[in-house]
Amino acid sequence: MRAFWLNCHLSYACRDSGMCCTAGWPIPVERARVTAIDDVIQRNVIPLRVQPWLVPDAAMPEDVAGMLALGNNGHCVFFEAGKPGCAVHDVKPAACVHFPYVCLIDQRGVHVTLSHYCPTAASLLFEHSGDIAVVEGPLPVPEGHVLEGLDARESLPPAAEGGPATGPRLLSFDEFSAWEREAVSRAHIGTRQPTDLALFEHARGAVPPPWGWPAARRDFEAAWSALVEPEWPRYEDALRRYAAAKVFASWAAYQGDGLAAVRRAVEIAGAVLRVECARRSAENQQPLDRDLLTQAIGQADLLLVHYADPERLAAEP
Repeated sequence: MRAFWLNCHLSYACRDSGMCCTAGWPIPVERARVTAIDDVIQRNVIPLRVQPWLVPDAAMPEDVAGMLALGNNGHCVFFEAGKPGCAVHDVKPAACVHFPYVCLIDQRGVHVTLSHYCPTAASLLFEHSGDIAVVEGPLPVPEGHVLEGLDARESLPPAAEGGPATGPRLLSFDEFSAWEREAVSRAHIGTRQPTDLALFEHARGAVPPPWGWPAARRDFEAAWSALVEPEWPRYEDALRRYAAAKVFASWAAYQGDGLAAVRRAVEIAGAVLRVECARRSAENQQPLDRDLLTQAIGQADLLLVHYADPERLAAEP
């Protein structure tokens, strides 16, 4: 199966930031991994601070033995601050193997984008130089792992945006690929828009209970004007790459109304990012800089990729 990436993401390799290990997420453990993880614990004499490391959960599917235990601080039991990597890296659960990959699988192949909640993924937006392009690359997970993502191989290709007279029409897959490559090359996230708060609320509304997301700051517009907007043009290249990552491998193409939903997904991502930039800058009482923008990008993808229900997010606001 062929795999396609954005060129700015192709060099991704874990740098042991520990962000995914400390997020407090519930991580299911496949039954096939339990013995292998126990073997690693015995061989490496890992000093577990939480025992047992596996929490049984009868509500899980048949092939899932339970959930990874978490420490009192919400960190994975196999993560220890100050030490590189995961203690059971070679046999870690499938959910850990797949982070931060976000895959769209259709008749053209596997299209791979990244969750920029991972600081390493976010750093690639700043480190890349040159044009943004779709390139062919390796499969994102090692051989022997089941590829996870939105499987649209049995779906028709997405619809183009139709005019008032013609209405939408289904694209061919070649047309879809051509559109995607062109859209990636010209993707951008601009400055403050009148629709920002409404689109941000749409994203918040896509978060299913009992989860939630904090509202925008009441002083959003003032914080944006004073602390973010003057610095925004300095990060145009990184923002273009972030926008391209929302065009490429977008689930919205299949879960919403085709290319129109992809366009909206980019607009929503821009609105969420601007709100989170204003939040970060106001909380730190300082103008936007690379570190604050990196944090805001991470928070934007935490909401858009991990908290929001993708089908509700792809629906027309």
